[in-house]
Amino acid sequence: MPKQKLIIISNLYPNSAEPTKGVFTKQIAEHLIEKYDIKVIAPLPWSPSWAKRILSSAVDVPSFEKIDGIDVYHPRYFVIPKIGRSLYGFFFFAGILLTLLKLKKEFKPDLINVHWIYPDGFGAVLAAKLLDLPIVTHSLGCDINEYSKYFLRRQLIKFTLQHADRNIVVSDALKTKCIELGASEDKTTVILNGVDNTIFFNRNKLELRKQLGLPIDKKIFLFAGNFNVEKGLRYLIEAYSIVSKTQSNTLLCVVGSGPLEQEIDDQIKALGIGNSVHLCGRVPHNNIPLYLGAADFLCLPSLREGCPNIVLEALASGTPVLSSRVGAVPDVLASAGRPLGLLASPENSVELASIMEKALGMEWQVKENFTWMNWHDNANRISEVFSDALVG
Repeated sequence: MPKQKLIIISNLYPNSAEPTKGVFTKQIAEHLIEKYDIKVIAPLPWSPSWAKRILSSAVDVPSFEKIDGIDVYHPRYFVIPKIGRSLYGFFFFAGILLTLLKLKKEFKPDLINVHWIYPDGFGAVLAAKLLDLPIVTHSLGCDINEYSKYFLRRQLIKFTLQHADRNIVVSDALKTKCIELGASEDKTTVILNGVDNTIFFNRNKLELRKQLGLPIDKKIFLFAGNFNVEKGLRYLIEAYSIVSKTQSNTLLCVVGSGPLEQEIDDQIKALGIGNSVHLCGRVPHNNIPLYLGAADFLCLPSLREGCPNIVLEALASGTPVLSSRVGAVPDVLASAGRPLGLLASPENSVELASIMEKALGMEWQVKENFTWMNWHDNANRISEVFSDALVG
């Protein structure tokens, strides 16, 4: 029996200039390919020449790539950064339409799956309805939690959720939010992310630290992510400045980069904690399992999340998690019936410092108590939703 044909649409997908971008979307695609013929449309923003420096990564990416055997198309859509954001969904629709028309004629897709609700979901739903194709949305967190705060974008998000054939969300909290926005409860399914347990598993901490050049005699708190407002790194820096005053045998290891790099660097200097904060910069994705295995704790001080992969990956590596109380994180940490981590309120440095200090005095048995579905199981659950959407 021939495979059904699927088009995945998302701005969060790796490309030749940003090979670690949206790796979780690629992991889903790679496991869905067992059941579907897949093409990916990963649009990139295009701006006038005076704004090119803001979107420079798009310049070096070709319009078509084959990434690990999957055809990936990179049409451009018009964007003026920070201006007219309520129009981005219409620009996204215009940007993907020609590629979709071409693929409908040549590829003859059965279904569209779009990751990220705005602008991707809105633009893709418009296109799907125009081309008479069923569509399943995939909400990830900030696309609902943050963008729905703005009146015009909220209306477009409502339209997207109400006109999609099915909606997938990555946490119970996100499902509640989507239903509040008008999504049908019967057509909205919670599927938490998977974890690749072939690369995230319990390793020899001492050997990893030697390999990475990290101290073997300190307790290491790890942050791994983008330096943007939503990830809350500045609250972690503030919290660690409190902890380090009484816990001198500790190190904060920071992996990543982003728009707030200079601000974070200035903050570390102003607090006088440069000697106990190790800034690693952005590292290859295949090194993340090494850092997670080497650390004593993963710190996730995010303001908002869906189902963050880094939490699942840390726990699979045997590393407890100290996190803001956001998204699916509380559900994940409660899944084993024993402590897998500790939670603090978002944007609360004092509370975060308190759980960091508490964690240092606890006995942890994360690896013995944590099991989670892999990406293969995740893809199977997603394909069940696709089947429902195709039936109608």
